Amino acid sequence: MLIAGKAITMVPIYALPDHEVVERLLPGRFDTPVPDAEAVRRIRATPGLVPAAIEPTHDAEGGGRVYWVDIGQHAYRDWQHLFTIERLAQADMIEDAFASSMTVLETPDLIEDAIMPSGFIFHTSRCGSTLLGKALARIPEHCVVNQGGPLQRGFWAALTQDWTRPLPHDGRSFQMFRNLIFALTRPRLGTEKTSFVKFISWNALYVDFVAEAFPEVHSLFLYRDPVEVIASVIKETTAVLVAKDWPQASFLTGKPMEDVQKMDDVTYLAHCYNNYFKVILESSIANVKALDYPNLRPDTLGGVLKSGFSFIPDEQVIAEMCTQFRFHSKDDSDTSTFRSDGNAKRAAIADEDRIQIERITTALLGKLRAAPNAIFGVSQCSSQGAAS
Repeated sequence: MLIAGKAITMVPIYALPDHEVVERLLPGRFDTPVPDAEAVRRIRATPGLVPAAIEPTHDAEGGGRVYWVDIGQHAYRDWQHLFTIERLAQADMIEDAFASSMTVLETPDLIEDAIMPSGFIFHTSRCGSTLLGKALARIPEHCVVNQGGPLQRGFWAALTQDWTRPLPHDGRSFQMFRNLIFALTRPRLGTEKTSFVKFISWNALYVDFVAEAFPEVHSLFLYRDPVEVIASVIKETTAVLVAKDWPQASFLTGKPMEDVQKMDDVTYLAHCYNNYFKVILESSIANVKALDYPNLRPDTLGGVLKSGFSFIPDEQVIAEMCTQFRFHSKDDSDTSTFRSDGNAKRAAIADEDRIQIERITTALLGKLRAAPNAIFGVSQCSSQGAAS
């Protein structure tokens, strides 16, 4: 497969540009965009229509095309939003699919029965965020979007012209983002009372933009010792690593592209995660809490939801969510039992790589653990805790 001029083999779909994934799943369905008025009419008339991807066109206005697909009353149960689209497309269960311009997202009250999210989940990757999202999704009243397709890359690439300019913090951008979130989490099943959105890891760099667009929503940032994260990422890859040769890499690391090009993969990833820590620590938004991976456990889940989201479900609901902790979070069949692997991950990293990671990240990791917005403070048990 060739992605943006770069040969990619055996890369999970969640690490690839969202519009190229959806085009491959539903070929020919998005070739001719429908007019805006027609798109708005169809979106409002069909509760199953959700945005699956955004194709950035990089025009002067920061535009693009939204790929809409009708997933009907199929709940988000897969550990990635794009896996739900893939599963339904492969089963030929998507009847309606079309493209519209991004200007459709500027429409006031595009989703007329929108649900205000109860929480946003940011993370460093491989740190329990999928577990938390899937635990929340075990409750039929919760609509949980795990790394929505258009948030993988398309929305941000369109508004920044592929990271050649800063993301605009203006009314138009906030309106489009709110409509995008409301469209992803729109009620389709008749049971939804609240919603949660888990972002892709590097979206943590946009935490202030998200908070400006949704000042009423609390956010939680999950993180983990970068040595353990990088051990997992090097083995399984990530969208961040796939983007290393693209202009986006400078944004991810906070370093000039000429410096990025000299980095090996471990050094590059360490700078990315350190940049996440920096942005979270410097955030001017008071409602972002931070949670270290070992502190996400069944006995702390209720406290995490209360502190992170001001969300207080009853004990029976918490007990049902806690059943997710028995299973590996990336096995949607609930057949793989979770076993803590922090020590194994640390052992898999070469000493020189561990030293390099710690040199880059230790200072800000320590500040994050001691920050006033840290839930539970310093980790209560090292290298244990949640499924990644």
